[in-house]
Amino acid sequence: MKVPDNLMYSIFKSQDERLREQITRKTIEIATGKRIQNISDDPPATYEVISLKKEISQLSQFSKNRLFADMNLSYVDYTLGSMSTKVKELYTKAVQAKKDINSPDSLRAIGALFDEALSFLVQRANEQVGDNYIFSGASLTKKPFSDTLVYQGSQEAFNVQIGKYEFSEVFSAGDKVFSSNVYELDTTFATPTTAFSGSGSIQITYDGTTVNVDYGRGIWYLAGKVEDPNLPLSTYGINGDLILYDNANNEVTRITNYGDLSLNDLISQINTAFGGENISATLVNNPDGTYTLRMQDGDSPANNTIQDTGGYILESNNPQNFAKILDGISPSDLSAFLHQKPNGQYTLRIIPEEVNTTLNITFSGTALGNFTTPNVFQLVNEVKDKLNNALQPDDSDIMALQRGYDKIVYERSRVGSVLSQVKNIEPVQENKMDVLNKQKSDTEEVDLSESIMDYTRYRTAYEALMRIVTQTRDMTILRYL
Repeated sequence: MKVPDNLMYSIFKSQDERLREQITRKTIEIATGKRIQNISDDPPATYEVISLKKEISQLSQFSKNRLFADMNLSYVDYTLGSMSTKVKELYTKAVQAKKDINSPDSLRAIGALFDEALSFLVQRANEQVGDNYIFSGASLTKKPFSDTLVYQGSQEAFNVQIGKYEFSEVFSAGDKVFSSNVYELDTTFATPTTAFSGSGSIQITYDGTTVNVDYGRGIWYLAGKVEDPNLPLSTYGINGDLILYDNANNEVTRITNYGDLSLNDLISQINTAFGGENISATLVNNPDGTYTLRMQDGDSPANNTIQDTGGYILESNNPQNFAKILDGISPSDLSAFLHQKPNGQYTLRIIPEEVNTTLNITFSGTALGNFTTPNVFQLVNEVKDKLNNALQPDDSDIMALQRGYDKIVYERSRVGSVLSQVKNIEPVQENKMDVLNKQKSDTEEVDLSESIMDYTRYRTAYEALMRIVTQTRDMTILRYL
C-alpha cells in the first residue's frame, strides 16, 4: 500500500479539519442567523448577550407595569372627574335649599336628589377594573366602602415599579382620597345656648399657627379683632353698651357707647367700673397680629353676668357664643361654625381654608369632647338626612360640600400629575428597548451576506485543497481502501 509523505498528510489533515469546521459553522450561521451557538464560541460576547437579555426582560416588565399604571390611572382620573361634577351639583342644590324659602316637602324633594347622588358617589368609589378596586389601596380585592360609608380597604397605596428606580402609585387608599379636614365635635347640645358643663381651653395648632380660646362660666371675649388697640372701636364697626349684673340680675353699672373708646381704653374702663365685682379685663394678642379683649369673673363660682347691647362681647359658655368667639379671633384661614345635626341638636365644626391643612386640636381642663373628620360621603349623607328631616343646610354644610368638591378635585389633580409622569416614561422606555435590542442583535446575530461570502470562500478553499493534494500525491480515497 502506497502511503503519502507524513508532512503532506499532516498538512492535509490540519487544513481539512479547519476548513470543514469553518464550513459547518457558516452553514449553521446561515441557517439560524445566530453568530453564537455555544458559550465556547465567544465567552465575552455570550456573557454580554445574557446580560442584554436580562436587561431587555426587566425593561419589558417595566413597560407592562407602566401600561398597567397608565390604563388604571386614566380610569381613576375619569372616575374622580365624574364624582367632582356630582358633588358640585349637590353644592349648588344645598345653597339653593339654604337661601330659598322652602316648604318641608320641597326640602325632602332635594333630599331625594341627595340620596340618589350619594348612591352614585359610593358606587364610583367602589368601582373595579377587572378584579381590582381602584380606591382600596393595596387591598385590591377588598370593597373600599361599606354600606355605612366606612372605609374598609388598605391604608397603604398599591404601587408598581415602572423603572429601575421609579415607582408609580396606581390604586390610592380611599380613606385618604375621600377624607376631609372638616373637624366636627362629637358632643351635641339640645340648643345653641345650652351651657357647657365645665370650663377649660381649646388649642388649635396648624402650619405654625396656634389659636387658644378659653370657655366656661364667667369668661367673656370680644368676638372680633382690631388691628390697632388705640383706635376707637367704632373704627371697626364695634359699638354698644356693656352692662354688668349681679347674681340677682340687678344692674350694677354700665359702660355706654364703648365704641367711642379704644380697646385699651375700654379695658381700663372695665377694670375700673367692674373691678368692684371682681371682673378683670386683659388685652389678647391674636396669632395673626391683631388684638381682642378677654374678661373673667374672679369669683368661684362666677356670680355676675355681663351683657353687650351690640352683641360683640359674649360669654364663652355655650356652643353658639363659643363658635362666634373662635371664628371672630381666629386668622382668616380658619373658620368655626355652629352646626345643626339631622336630629335637630347642635355641635361645633372647625374648618381650615386650605384643603390639605391638618389641625391638631387639644383641650385642657374639662374637654368639650373629641373632634372627628367625616369623609366626603358622610358629609353628603348628613346633609341628605337634614333635608329629609325638613331642615335647611347651615353654613357649615355649605362649607363641607365645598370642601368635599375641593378634595376630589385636589386628588384628581394629584392623579393627573402621576399619570403625566407615567406617560412621559413611555418614549424613554421605547427608545431604550430599541437600543438594547440593537446591541443584542449586533452581538448575537450574523451579517447574512457576509456569512454567505465566508461560506463560499471556505468551500472554495476546501475544494482547492482537495485538488492540490490529489494532484501532488495522487491521493485518492481509492488508494486507501
